[in-house]
Amino acid sequence: MKGTTARCAWKCAPQKQPSPCDRYKHACIICRGFVYLYGGRSTTSLGDFWRYNIVRNEWEMLDCSRDGPEELEEHSMVAYKGTLCIFGGMVDSAFTQAKTPLWMYDIDAARWTKCCNVPAETESSAPTNRKGHSAVVYQASMYIYGGYFGIRGISQEFWTYHFDTRKWLCVSSPSHNSGPGPRHGHSAVVYRSGMYLFGGLMGLSEQKDLWKWDFVSSGWSNIRTSQGPPPVVGHASVVFKDSMLIFGGGISNSSPNDDLWKYHFHTQTWRKLSSTTKANFSPKMYHCIVGIGVDFQATSDFPSTFPSHWKRKQKDHHQVVTIPKHTRFCNSFRPQPAHRALGKEDGSAMEMKTFSLPLEPGGFRAFQTTSEAELDPNRAPSTWPKDTSLPLFASSEKETSAAAQVGGEEGTDCQHAPAACEVSSDTSVLLLIGGKPLSTFSELSFWQMEFDTL
Repeated sequence: MKGTTARCAWKCAPQKQPSPCDRYKHACIICRGFVYLYGGRSTTSLGDFWRYNIVRNEWEMLDCSRDGPEELEEHSMVAYKGTLCIFGGMVDSAFTQAKTPLWMYDIDAARWTKCCNVPAETESSAPTNRKGHSAVVYQASMYIYGGYFGIRGISQEFWTYHFDTRKWLCVSSPSHNSGPGPRHGHSAVVYRSGMYLFGGLMGLSEQKDLWKWDFVSSGWSNIRTSQGPPPVVGHASVVFKDSMLIFGGGISNSSPNDDLWKYHFHTQTWRKLSSTTKANFSPKMYHCIVGIGVDFQATSDFPSTFPSHWKRKQKDHHQVVTIPKHTRFCNSFRPQPAHRALGKEDGSAMEMKTFSLPLEPGGFRAFQTTSEAELDPNRAPSTWPKDTSLPLFASSEKETSAAAQVGGEEGTDCQHAPAACEVSSDTSVLLLIGGKPLSTFSELSFWQMEFDTL
């Protein structure tokens, strides 16, 4: 595979206090310009619910006391049409074995809906509690594969939950020779009409196999390649352009790795990406990664076309913002309230939500879009900046200096800026959230990787 990695380095991501405690085996998702985090494990299982504003670098603890999930670990979380869906992760017991642990969080109403109670006559028509499974969204359904039931063993069940009808359907219970087989601690992503499942633990053996479920033909296929990552469990994956990125994980009861691998869907080839890390960065296992920017496949409502005002910004492809040398700045200037552009809502159209954060008339705008529909990453540029660990969007030196003064007054997390910062459409950001081993500090381990092209 041709191509080089222009910049591929982990740096501390900014987060103001208060922030979540460090954890692993948690679940994260990005939706409508925010990163949502639920549960996980520190010294015990956790049941807290947080939201991170990617523009203000601020964490906010959300309420989950009424109808929300309990303490969960190795659960899953996906997003669909402004609703977060959490499945599994409950403590294995006789009580949870007969339940389907499913919770829905309406972002607009800030309200949980508990779907755990399953009538006795329909228990066999819905999945029971499990951990370490995978969950993805394709069209209007969530697809869940595998997981483990504690002392009852590992699952190879494949279920789908239709959001509109709120009904479960068992997709298939494949034999050991016709699919991935029973496993947990694996990863799964959706690209076009396929779900790609990699690695995980089968029995006591870590795997390095790659499988594809074709949503059109409803069948599994094993993708065989000559190279690729070693056997791994507890890793994380995300779709970037026409590729899948896999980071971290390792072998059970041993040190995790900090490898970043790229699998290209069209050429069916793997490439290990070189990366640089700081001294206090440690390899991770049972962590989460999410991607910011349109080069990453989004995870909430978005149509096949982009709004007109986004397209007009393509002419600003390589404008440069000059920042005085040694200026201290942070992303704490106050943009105007977000404006929401809604698409037509008829029987055939998808709901469209775009968040625009204007700084000055005629200046740059930061866009965060999210989609559960298939997103073509080549349609529009990302507007993340280069050479800074903060999502800074400024249109002039004067404005940047003003932002620095605001940050200094508030005492927020700041850093020395480089001599110049080019606001380019070629940069995307990968966030690494939590993971084992836990950091030596109480706050959440939170890192970002900025790169131009992969």
